[in-house]
Amino acid sequence: MAAYYVVSEALTNVAKHADASMVTVTLSVDGSWLRLTIVDDGIGAADPGAGSGLVGLSDRIEVLGGTLEVTSPAGRGTTLEVAIPVDPRTTVDPSI
Repeated sequence: MAAYYVVSEALTNVAKHADASMVTVTLSVDGSWLRLTIVDDGIGAADPGAGSGLVGLSDRIEVLGGTLEVTSPAGRGTTLEVAIPVDPRTTVDPSI
């Protein structure tokens, strides 16, 4: 459910703010971790610290023991890298 929410919110943000022509969503399971990568070719400069929806996404993932990393250089698109534990006994840092 959390993975669905992250992808849905990320695609909504791309449509509203990124002025992107392309978005790629990749999902894989690596051991005890579900990994998502969402990449767009938009304007970048997404700032999680500016009160954006990215803060809510990060909070939602962190409460599950996961991580969300945002890379968004101005003019070069945005990449979200997400790791969510799929085994409730997983406690090791996923090191995205």
